[in-house]
Amino acid sequence: MTKSMLLLSILMLSACASFDKTNIQPGHRVIGLGFSFTVPTQKSWFAVEYGTSNRIKLSQLNNQDSYSILVSLNRGPYQGMYQNAEAHLQSIQYHKQIKLNHAGFIQHQHQEWVDSRYGKLCVRYTSSGEDWKGRNSPGPAIVDLIGLSCPHPELHNVLININLSRRSETDAEKVDLTAYADELFSSLEYTSLE
Repeated sequence: MTKSMLLLSILMLSACASFDKTNIQPGHRVIGLGFSFTVPTQKSWFAVEYGTSNRIKLSQLNNQDSYSILVSLNRGPYQGMYQNAEAHLQSIQYHKQIKLNHAGFIQHQHQEWVDSRYGKLCVRYTSSGEDWKGRNSPGPAIVDLIGLSCPHPELHNVLININLSRRSETDAEKVDLTAYADELFSSLEYTSLE
């Protein structure tokens, strides 16, 4: 029994050691706390935040744009998960109204709706705007985002939020994130914390 546990521990450590967090290839499964997902697009990603916390952030830098994936495990409503998708949607809309924009960010569009393709209580959201903060170039950066919020099916009172965003220069080619976001959301798998 002890030898098998030692062998299992060594195999797990060697698997962790062989995972290059600076070069995450498309199609690679990224494992987090309570979830895993596969990275989309044709180019590699690197981990900005990756570890044992409730959050993973990956980035991809290109010539005129950059992409980010942010996945986090968050506490849901105290009394338990939402009874229906409309209640989840109303909660997101309420919190959007009371949340203040970050200084230097001008939001042009924000929309949210129930998207039952990924679970009966899932809510999808999109936003776009201009970010004037921390710019070395004149003018704003354009930020487009598509996200999904779903309750974790095995963990009471836990939500998984996953979003894909693109930050680009104003003269960069327009890109529709929908296909990448659908690929990302479809790859999401839930895991137990036990």
